[in-house]
Amino acid sequence: MNTTWLKIAFATALLLTVSTVAADTDEYTLTKYVVDIEVGENNAFRITEHISANFKVPKHGIIREIPLRNKVVRLDGTKSYIRAKISDLRVDGDIFTAKNDFGSRVIQIGNPDKTVIGNRDYIITYLYDIGRDRGEGYDEFYFNIIGSEWDTSIGGIAFTITMPKAFDASRAGFSYGLLDATDSRNITWQADGNTITGSYDGILREGEALTVRIELPEGYFSVAADSFDFLANYPIILSAVFFIIVFGMWFVYGRDEKTVDPMEFYPPEGMNSAEVGFLYKGYANTDDAVSLLIYLAEKGYIQIIETTDKVLFTAVDNFKIKKLRDYDGDNPNERLFMYGLFRPLSGIIREEVTINDLKIGFHLTIKEIVDNLGAKTNRETIFEKSSLNKSLPVFLMMAVIFVTITLRPVLDYHEPSMLVGALLFPGVGFAFFLFMLFSKKTQTIIVNGKPKTSRKANIQFGVMFGLFFGGMPWAFIVLPALLVDTAYWVTYSFGMICIVGMFILNRYMWKRTELGNKLLGRIRGFRNFLVTAEWHKLETLVMQNPTYFYNILPFTYVLGVSDKWIKKFETIAVCAPGWYVGKGTFSMVSFGKFMDSTMKSATKVMSPPPSGRSGGGSSGRGSGGGGGRSW
Repeated sequence: MNTTWLKIAFATALLLTVSTVAADTDEYTLTKYVVDIEVGENNAFRITEHISANFKVPKHGIIREIPLRNKVVRLDGTKSYIRAKISDLRVDGDIFTAKNDFGSRVIQIGNPDKTVIGNRDYIITYLYDIGRDRGEGYDEFYFNIIGSEWDTSIGGIAFTITMPKAFDASRAGFSYGLLDATDSRNITWQADGNTITGSYDGILREGEALTVRIELPEGYFSVAADSFDFLANYPIILSAVFFIIVFGMWFVYGRDEKTVDPMEFYPPEGMNSAEVGFLYKGYANTDDAVSLLIYLAEKGYIQIIETTDKVLFTAVDNFKIKKLRDYDGDNPNERLFMYGLFRPLSGIIREEVTINDLKIGFHLTIKEIVDNLGAKTNRETIFEKSSLNKSLPVFLMMAVIFVTITLRPVLDYHEPSMLVGALLFPGVGFAFFLFMLFSKKTQTIIVNGKPKTSRKANIQFGVMFGLFFGGMPWAFIVLPALLVDTAYWVTYSFGMICIVGMFILNRYMWKRTELGNKLLGRIRGFRNFLVTAEWHKLETLVMQNPTYFYNILPFTYVLGVSDKWIKKFETIAVCAPGWYVGKGTFSMVSFGKFMDSTMKSATKVMSPPPSGRSGGGSSGRGSGGGGGRSW
């Protein structure tokens, strides 16, 4: 009994729902839809639409939506994207407003303070310019006389198409129905000279379209072109002027004098490996600070010991660090490194630490050392002060360019409220991507189960963040606006190229002082020797100083030549260092592999954690058309 009543209730609700939907779709119909199209030789169409609406309930009028961007799909499967411009819009004898909204020109016709019922006539006239013909090997007139996006039935359909010059009428065809339909049975038409007249004997239902396609010889629309007025697009001039200004700033303040790179067998006296890395690159990073591990070992403060750890059923090579003596030097960063390694935990003084111990807070020590190396006083020692304060004006000019190239297309295409999203999200996302792309910092990632220090991690994170935070809003808000007009696209692209160029120039704006240039030349000469040194010269240096290889080793890591340096000594007799305790017989090959693994592992655990974690034609397939609704 209860089941029967449930079935009755469900059936009643279903009938009510169907009745409601039917009532909604029958609130108005279009009883006449006559379209006159004058096709211009420049591929622009003067269109007049005579629309008669029968309102069965009180309405203010109709809303006509005309697409500004169309995806044209031909019978052979080829596709092209049409970006149209609408101008000279008129609505005879009625109040109307027009705006661009998500790829369409939306025309709202009627008085918001009055309603109408019964029959009402509307005449809409506009120029629809789709620019250069996109077909390969032929031109075509492929147009939705009535689009598929009306929400009601349409009757009384007729059309007139006036071509600009002679054409082959046998190449003309019509279709109607739902998207991709090719039916033409109820369409009658005839060509008289350059004019086609015809009608559709039937009713177009909601979602159905009426389309014409005429295949034309290549060059038929010979006058059509993608016009671009440079003088009318002030953002291009502004972008060029700002770029020239920044280039001039770099030319005057940022160009370094040519360095003299004398051959050097040792690094500059009195400098540790982290300081040499800072002087060589002009900035400090994690690799510089981590190199102090070997530097302090070579100075006799610590010992690095090979170990083997058992993880489940697998033996994993590892290492531990043992303190040999307290630090007694006067370098604050070396003292900080030693304290960070063996700092007391819970009041317990430590004499040795494992790699797992370093995971607990040691990255803060590394960060402090990097900050100390890159402090303002150090930067002003090796760089001219006049070249260090140019970033703010450069970034302001970049921001002005970004606003000007975005402002006009977005306001022409969207409501003003969309401007904030068009500027904020893409601006922040794109800026973050640029900073990460040209970042001078590195991150450690795992590749095939092994740690690898690389800038690639920064770039990948920058791409991911830029794509989701800035790229997606840009694709939905800015890109559709740019595709409406080629001029917008060219202006925006030129502006973005200037922004990237200014960003790069700013990165190289810092100019070295006489001292900074002299030190750079000596370090370059030292690095050149490490790369090009011949076997016999290295053997001579080792004979003069048996620990020469190990004295130089920490510096090779900050100069990026450690692999080459170790390989050069595979055939030179060198004793094991006192600060290294291996598991087997010493050889330079095994030692090199251990140091490579140790430095990468140390960099991984000592690096500050990353800030984030690291996708005829067919009905409705021509240009134009669109649809509408009542309101």
